[in-house]
Amino acid sequence: MRTAFKGLMASLLLSLPMIASAQETAQDRASVLILDASGSMWSQLDDGTSRIEVARDVLSDFLAARDPAQPLGVIAYGHNRKGDCTDIEVLAPVGRQDPAGLGARLRTLNPRGKTPLADALQLAATQIPATSEEADIVLVTDGLETCGGNVCAVAAGLAAMGIPVRAHVVGFGLTETEMAQIACVADTTGGLMLSTQSGAELADALIRTTAPVVVDDLPADQATLNLTIRADSAGRPDRVQFSAENLATGAMSALGTLDFTQAAALPVDLIASDYRIIADAGEMGHGEIVVPLAAGDNRTVYVPFQGLLPTLDMPAPTGAFRAGVNALLPYRVRQEGLATGGGDFILSLLPLDATTTTDRRYDYASQDSTLGGHVGAFRAPQEPGDYLLTFSRNADLPIDAVMKTFVVTFVERPDVTLTAPPAVEPGADIPVTIAGGMGSDDWLEIRLNDQRLSWDNTVTLAEFFDNRYGPAKPLLAPTQPGEYELVYIFGGLDDAHQVAARLPLTVGTVPDFDEQARATDIGADSDTAAPTPQMTEAARCDDDTGCGMGEDAPHPGSGVVQVVIAADGAQGQPIDWTLIPIGRAGETPVASGAAIAGPWTTALDEGIWGVNGLADGATYFGQITVSASGPVSFAIPRDMPIEVEPPLSEDIGFTCDDAVQCSFEDPEAQIIGVLPAGWVTDVPTREAYVTGGDRGLVRMSFFNPDAPENAVILNPRQWLETNGPCLEVQPGLLCRFEPASAETLAAFDMLKLLLRDTAPRNLPSPAEAMATIISDLAKEDPNAARAMEALMGAAAAGGNGAMPDMGDMLGALATGGTASPTESPTASPTASPYVPGEVLRRCPLKAACPFEQPNVQIAGVLPPSWSVEVMARRPDGTVSTWFTDKDPAGNAKRIGLNQSGGDSCVATRVGTLCAFTPYIATDEIGLIASTLVQGSAANLRNAIADKVDAPKPITNPAALDALLSQLEGN
Repeated sequence: MRTAFKGLMASLLLSLPMIASAQETAQDRASVLILDASGSMWSQLDDGTSRIEVARDVLSDFLAARDPAQPLGVIAYGHNRKGDCTDIEVLAPVGRQDPAGLGARLRTLNPRGKTPLADALQLAATQIPATSEEADIVLVTDGLETCGGNVCAVAAGLAAMGIPVRAHVVGFGLTETEMAQIACVADTTGGLMLSTQSGAELADALIRTTAPVVVDDLPADQATLNLTIRADSAGRPDRVQFSAENLATGAMSALGTLDFTQAAALPVDLIASDYRIIADAGEMGHGEIVVPLAAGDNRTVYVPFQGLLPTLDMPAPTGAFRAGVNALLPYRVRQEGLATGGGDFILSLLPLDATTTTDRRYDYASQDSTLGGHVGAFRAPQEPGDYLLTFSRNADLPIDAVMKTFVVTFVERPDVTLTAPPAVEPGADIPVTIAGGMGSDDWLEIRLNDQRLSWDNTVTLAEFFDNRYGPAKPLLAPTQPGEYELVYIFGGLDDAHQVAARLPLTVGTVPDFDEQARATDIGADSDTAAPTPQMTEAARCDDDTGCGMGEDAPHPGSGVVQVVIAADGAQGQPIDWTLIPIGRAGETPVASGAAIAGPWTTALDEGIWGVNGLADGATYFGQITVSASGPVSFAIPRDMPIEVEPPLSEDIGFTCDDAVQCSFEDPEAQIIGVLPAGWVTDVPTREAYVTGGDRGLVRMSFFNPDAPENAVILNPRQWLETNGPCLEVQPGLLCRFEPASAETLAAFDMLKLLLRDTAPRNLPSPAEAMATIISDLAKEDPNAARAMEALMGAAAAGGNGAMPDMGDMLGALATGGTASPTESPTASPTASPYVPGEVLRRCPLKAACPFEQPNVQIAGVLPPSWSVEVMARRPDGTVSTWFTDKDPAGNAKRIGLNQSGGDSCVATRVGTLCAFTPYIATDEIGLIASTLVQGSAANLRNAIADKVDAPKPITNPAALDALLSQLEGN
C-alpha cells in the first residue's frame, strides 16, 4: 500500500499546473494541516482498512514527497483523551519539517476522543507566521463538530484576516449531507471542498490543497490574476463563469469557468489595464469588482459574490408564546438557495435592540432549508417579554441582512385562539387555525364529556404541519355522530391547568350547498346558507398546510376576506383544495393541505382565484372573485367528464394546450391531476414490481416538449440523489432534476398538490389498522398491547425510543430461540459494494408495512419509511437484497440480507441480516429480522403468531388476527 501511495504522490506532484509567480519565495505562503484523530477514525473503509491506518500511510508519503522548503504546520485533535474537547495539540509548528520524524510522530496517533473542529481551526489561524502573505489551512475530518463550536463563525473570522487565508475541507468518508453542513468553511474563505472515500483520493486532496505552483515569467505588458469569489452569507456555487470588461477599450472577454471541486482559483493572463471582473453563476448568484492591473502583477482577486438565498413562506407568528417552553414556527421553502445543509440556517432569539445575529443572543437553533414544509423549533426564554426572532444564514450578520425578522412575545400563559367549523362529517379531517401557544409539546384533541376520546383523535402541534418527515397529520373527527369539544392542550402541565382553549364541535351530517349555485355567491337566493366557522377569536388561515401559520385576522380595509369553499354535490366526499392567484405574479397559492369533508374555511387576499379540488374519482374547478363587498361563500362545480387533448403520439399520454392548465384522468392507470399549460406527459403505467405480484405505484413523466430538460418524474424506477430532490406525495414519490428552471419549480409545486392516485382504498392504512387494533387490545391486556406495539413498529408514530428489553425480545423472535442480537455471526471482512436497485416496496413515513416477493418466496415487515429492493436468488440458493432509509439529517441507513461485511449481524429464517451504516436503531433491524420468512404473507402471519408469547402472552387472539389481516391487506 505504501509503495502505491508513494508512486501516486510523485505523479501528482509532477502533474501540478504552473500558475504562480516564479519569483515567489517559499516563505510567502504557509500551510497548516489539521488531522482528525477522534475515535471515529477507527471506522473501516470498503477494503476493511481503518481510516486512521490509511491516513497514516498517506500522510507519511505526502511528507516525503512534498517540497520541504514550503512552510508546513500540523495539528491533531482527539488522540490523547476521551471526551475532552480541549484535546487539540500542535504536533509541528509552521516551518520546514523533517519528513521522517514527523511521519513517525503521526504514526503514534491513537484515535479516541471528540471532534472540536471550530477550536482546531481557530488554533490553526494562530500558527500562521506574521511574515506570510497568504496561507492555506487544510482540515481533514471524518466527522462533524461534536463540541458545540461554530465552524461557520470561525471561517468568517479567517476570511477577515489581513492576508488571504483559504480554509480547505477534506471530508474523509463523510456523506454528501455531512459535507454540506461544514461547506461554509470553504465557501467563506475561498477554499476547496473535497470529498474523499479512499487513500488515493485523500492523497490527491492533500496535494491539491497544499502544493505550491509556479509559472514562467510573463511578457512585460501582461499580468496574472488568480480569480475566485468571496461568497456572502448565501453560500458558494459549485461553478462560476468569469469574464472581464476592459474599462479603457470597452472590450469584453470570457475568461473561463472555475469549478470549485477542482481548484480554488482560476488563473488568467491579461494586458495591463483597468478591468471590471464579473463572476456569474446564473440564477445561483452574481458578483463584480473593478481591478486596476499593472504590468507584472501576480495576485489573487476575490470577487464579492451575492448568492441565491432560499425563497420562504414564513408568516409572522400570531399570538404569544409560552415562556420557558420550546416554541414552533411553521414555514415553507418554495425555492432552495445555494446552501441546503442541516446547519446552514438558524433561528436566533435576540433582544429587541440587537444589531447583529450574535448580539447578546439568548439562543439559536439550526433550521432546514430544503424544499418543502418545515416546522422550525427554538428554545423560549424563561423570562417573559418581547424579543426579536430572526431567520438567517448561520453567520454573524447585521439585523438588516437577515431574511426574516419578527417581534415575538413570551408570557407565562398565553391566550390561544382556535378557529374551526361548527360541524363536520364523521371521520373527516378538521381544519383548525391556531393563534398563540405553539409549544413543541402542545397538542389538539377531541373530548367527550371533558375526557379525551382517543389518541386517534389527537395530534401534536409538531405533526400538525408539513414537516421534514412528511405531510401534515390531520386532526380526525370521531366516527360516531354526537356533540364533542375541540381542545388545545398545553404540554407539561397537570390536568387542572393544561386546557388552553376549547370549542364545541358537532359531528354529523353537514348540509350541502344549493345544487344550483356553481362557483357563485351563496346568498339570499340559496335555500341553504353556508356554515359559518366558529372562532374563539377571529384568525386568518392562509398557509398551504391547512391552518395555523396565517397572519393576523381579517379586518376592514386589510384586503383579506374570510371565505367558505365547498364542492357542489360532493355529499361529504373528502376533497383536497388548492387556490391559485390569477394575474398576481409572486403571490403564493393557498392549499387545504389535506382532504376535507365538507366546507373549507380560509382567508384570501382580494382578487381573482382559480379553485382546484381533487377527490377520489372526481375533480372540481372554478374561478372566484374575492372582495370585501362581494360574496364570501362559493360552491365549486364538478368538472365532468374530464377532458384532455388527444395524444401527440403513442409515447405521449396527455398534452395541455390551454393558456392556464388542463385536468386529466387515466382510468386504466387510475390517476387524475392537473397538467401545467404547454406541458405533456408520457403514458402512465402501473406495473407489478415483480412477475406475478400486485400492481405497484403509477409511473409517469411530465415535461415541456419545447424544453425537455424541464422534467418532473412520478415514482422513478431508480433515482440518484445527485439527480435532484424528491418529495413524498399522495401517489408516491415526485422527483425533479437539478438545476431546475422557474417553470419547472412552478410545475413541481402544482403537481405535488394536484396529483391523485384513485385506486380503490377499501382498507385503512397500516398506521390506522395498527392503532385501532392495538387500542382495542390495550383495553384487555395493556402489557400485551405495548409488546405488540413495539414489535410491529407502531411506536414510531409516537416516539423513536426502543422499548425496555427490546433487543433481547427481537433477537429471540428473529432466531426462534433466546439468543440476543449481540450474539451475531462473525461478519465477513470484505463488504459487499452497494449499487442502488429497483425498489420492491417503500413504507409510508409513519407506518410499518408488509412486503412480499412471490418469485423468491420471501415476505416480511418494514419499519416506517424504509424501503426494500427487489431480491435476487444467488447460485448457492440464498436470496440477497438491501433495506434502505435515511435519518432526519439525510444520512443513509442500509441493512443487507446475505451481503458480505457489515456489523450488528442477526441470524434470520432466510439468512444473515447486517447493518452497513451507522444510525440504525435496534428496533429497526429487529423488526425486519423478526418478520423475515421463507414463503408468502400467510407464512409471515403464522411466523408472527407463533412468537406472540414474547415477552408477554397475547390474551386476545382475535385482536392479533385482525392486526395481521390488516397488514396482509396493505
